[in-house]
Amino acid sequence: MFLCREDVYITAKTKKYRKLLKSAKSGSPDSLYRLGIYTYNGKYDFPDIGRAYSFIYASAQLGYKPAVDWIEDYYFDDDALTQSMS
Repeated sequence: MFLCREDVYITAKTKKYRKLLKSAKSGSPDSLYRLGIYTYNGKYDFPDIGRAYSFIYASAQLGYKPAVDWIEDYYFDDDALTQSMS
């Protein structure tokens, strides 16, 4: 079943999401990373790679190891695609 944007918006207003967002706004590296992964996968809204990257990058700047690893893998995948096309 496909959900329209309004349905996703209503779903995104869950208590769990609000708690995660509040924690991310306070600068929690774990919450920033989880919010980035959820945004990347489209858990609470349509997938948005740019926004996801900004959350994960902020988490990595705070030294959160899973975020640092994700960014390294993300860039590696991008470089591999570019190299394979040339």
